[in-house]
Amino acid sequence: MSADGFRSPITLYGRFIELVPLERSHRDELRYAARDPEVSRYLRNPPGTTLAELDALIELLLGLQKAGEVLAFTTRLLPEGPAIGMTRYLNIDRKNLGVEVGGTWLDSTYWRTAVNTESKYLLFRHAFESESVRRVQLQTDLRNVRSQRAIERVGAVREGVLREKVLLPGGYFRSSVIYSVLASEWPAVKGRLETMIARPWTRPKGS
Repeated sequence: MSADGFRSPITLYGRFIELVPLERSHRDELRYAARDPEVSRYLRNPPGTTLAELDALIELLLGLQKAGEVLAFTTRLLPEGPAIGMTRYLNIDRKNLGVEVGGTWLDSTYWRTAVNTESKYLLFRHAFESESVRRVQLQTDLRNVRSQRAIERVGAVREGVLREKVLLPGGYFRSSVIYSVLASEWPAVKGRLETMIARPWTRPKGS
């Protein structure tokens, strides 16, 4: 990874989705995508329940992106579909060739579909094959069993639990489950993900 790694906004193209650079103009579509309160339940930086809260998150991420600390994306459904969520690279460790994929949320209509699988595939592929990282990390709330199962399905290895690491709004101390994929494991994980993405997928009605 170069000193410029994960700094320039890019678009990652897939079969079902594309990950496009986060922009302020995405706010209305993203607000609709986050309408289900369950979307925000376990997130450290949730999209919130109002446009003002979502605007604050977008400004936070764009500021961190300008500082080179994150690279933020809006998830768009293909072809020419709406914005249905957000994801990002964070904890970018240019010296040690590591990065985290996180801050991911989706319209709950698309939970347990090919969307999350392809999102992880696109992010992993860019990290390993274009940025030459050695390690991609993921983490999720210990209470969020659904997210843990989703991460495990893509082939990430569970490393352990950071106990009561982060204080969330409301006074709850979050424990986080840590997962990773190493560069040596990427070929096997890539094959697994490509097999999953190749399966037929019927979009949810109304999407």
